[in-house]
Order: sequence, then structure tokens, then C-alpha cells
Amino acid sequence: MNSVLVVEDDEIVREVIARTLRARQFEVTVAPSGEDALALIRSRVYDMILTDVNMPGMDGFSFIRSVRMTPTLGQPEVIFISSTDDRALFKRAMNVGACDFLIKPFTGAELGEAVTSRLADRVNRTGMHTAVGQGVKNASGAALVVPGYETIRTLGEGASSKVLLAKHLHSGEQHALKLVRLPDQSGEQREVINRFLAEYSMLVRIAHPNVAHVFEHGLVENYLYIGMEYLPGGDLRLDIEAGMAAQRAQKYAGQIAAALSAIHGADIIHRDLKPANILMRMTGEAVLADFGIAKQIGSGLALTQSNIALGTPCYMSPEQATASPLDARSDLYALGVLLFEMLTGRPPYLAPTSVEIMAMHVNAAVPTLPEKFAVFQPVLRRLLAKEPGDRFTSAEAARKAIAAVKV
Repeated sequence: MNSVLVVEDDEIVREVIARTLRARQFEVTVAPSGEDALALIRSRVYDMILTDVNMPGMDGFSFIRSVRMTPTLGQPEVIFISSTDDRALFKRAMNVGACDFLIKPFTGAELGEAVTSRLADRVNRTGMHTAVGQGVKNASGAALVVPGYETIRTLGEGASSKVLLAKHLHSGEQHALKLVRLPDQSGEQREVINRFLAEYSMLVRIAHPNVAHVFEHGLVENYLYIGMEYLPGGDLRLDIEAGMAAQRAQKYAGQIAAALSAIHGADIIHRDLKPANILMRMTGEAVLADFGIAKQIGSGLALTQSNIALGTPCYMSPEQATASPLDARSDLYALGVLLFEMLTGRPPYLAPTSVEIMAMHVNAAVPTLPEKFAVFQPVLRRLLAKEPGDRFTSAEAARKAIAAVKV
């Protein structure tokens, strides 16, 4: 059961949110202020925080900033709630690492959908520090045993997937086990198995220091599983929130470009490049992970429903936003978004709704970097070009251009 901390000074609103989420089988704790919430979060880790923006004393931004600056408090998903539809508030929320922003009044369905979908994003982040459950149960309610592994704790979970931290009994190493529950219907089972095996077959072909390593896969009871590298160093969001020097941004951008070059060479488009999918080794290397919506170039196999714009709005290419055909250059556009965010602390295009953000990717001019980062502007202009043909011809070409910038 996912745990949610609700921070809201209005008692009525606080209780309505809590009842709504409990009815959807979330474990809910409430706090009337940022100060009270900090006291609660120091004693346990939560999967998600819903916090009001304007509260007496410590406001929502100060509270979340304190959480983000203290790694031992975990990396919960954050949704801000506000009675004001204000672009400035929205930008501040994104800058402190929010994954969503809800405007009061909202319906129970809207709240439930926001919380459920954002928690589902955690499933593929194998670098999380949080323990959010007690493992996986089989159909009879007993603990699920994956052959060759000893489960340590749950790292993340969604509607039909979980990621476990487990000890590989032969090597003694800690691996992340990604498990996907099979649906009851045989036709749906075949579809899920095909998607899962496609993801595995893509990952296992790649051996690169900046791409998450995959070790094995299998089927146990009603779950498919992949054993992959455990990356406990968190993700790129932590570095962005802390502020990043130009040299570090250049280093990470180069490593991400190298990872893209490797997967593009295996005929794979990632299609969901974003800070949460860039995990960190303890050595300081950036590692590309989460291929849940990747696509084999030219295969026509989309790992989600067709005719839907795939990806995360802030990092979508114009062709993704318009549901147009994609190639590897779509990932280069997302790399440009990441480069801008690493340098400035925020994505290049922000707006209150996903539709507005997608429209900006299609129509808005490439933003200008602050003067101290102006040396990156030519590279950024190529990466964020609206037309794929105006971008770099390959990820390797982009990597070389990034490395050539004098900082």
C-alpha cells in the first residue's frame, strides 16, 4: 500500500483529501502545517507528499525544499495544491521538484488520477532510497519468491508493477528486480509478455557504462521479472534541485548523449528522457534507465497504446507532442531540454497544463540561456530545433559538440 502525507492547514480540505485517498486504498497521514509535516517525515519515509502552497508559518515551498535538501528523508513524489491558478507558483513548484500541481477545487476523480499516475512513475526508478511496502504476494497471499534472489525490501510500486531490492544469492550483489503482474485474461497476458520481452531484449543487447545493466529475466508464478543493476545514488533531480555548475552539466549531458548513442546503435528510441530516468552511480556517473515506453526503430512496436503522445510533457519533442512519426532525433530534443534544465534549474517550457506545454514545444522560440551559460547556446539551439532535420545528425555528434564547449 502506497503511503501519502497530506499537508494542508484547512481542516475540512485536509480531511476530504484524506478520505478520498483512503477510499482508493492509500495509506494516508495528515499534517496541518509544514513544521508538523517535517516532524512526521523524520520518523518514516512517504511515497508521496500532497502539500498546500500557502500555509501559516512554513509554506509548502519551504517545506519541500527542506525535504529535498535532506537525503535521509527519501525522494517522495510531490504534488502541490493551490487555490490560485498562477504561472509563477507553477514554475516555483517545478523548480523544487514537484511532479504535479492541482488547482482547487478539484474532484475526487482528478485527485485520485493524479496520485495514482504519479506513483506509477516510481516503478521504473531503481535508484530510489525508499522502502514503500512489504514485498510481493502471490495469489494465495504468501510472499513471492524469485529463484536465486533474497528480497530485501520494496523500492517502488504501481498498479501492476513493483521494483524490489534483492540480494543475488550466487554473486552476493544487490540487484533491482522489476516485476510485472500478468493480467487474468489470456489475450492480455500475451500482450504484456510481448511488451516485457521486447523491453528485456532491447536492454540485454546493450553493454555501456552509461546504460543500466540488465542481468536476467524470467517468469515466477503470475509475475514476469527482470534482474537489473541497483543504482542507489538517486536520480538527476537531486543534482538539479541542489544547483549544478556548468562543468557538471556538461559532464552529465555528455554521458547521457553517449548512452543515447549506444541505444540508438541498437535501433532503440528511448522516448521518455527526463531527470527521473537518469540515475546515478556512486562513482558519479549518469546512467540511462527506464525503457518502459521505448520503441524499436522501424518495428512498429509501441510499448504503450497507439495514437497517444508518449512521454512526459516537459521533455517531449515537437513530433511527440503532435503524435508524429519518431526517430532517434526525438531523444536529442529531450537531451536539449535536460541540458537547459541542468544549467538553469528548470525546463525551458513551463505552463499550467500539459496541453499548453506541448504547444510551446511546437511553437515557442528556443529560450535564451543566462549570460553565464551563453557558450552552450549554439548546442542548445541545435538540440531544441523544432524540425528534426535541423538537429544534430546523431547522438555521437551531439556528444562531441557538448564536449567541445569551453567552460
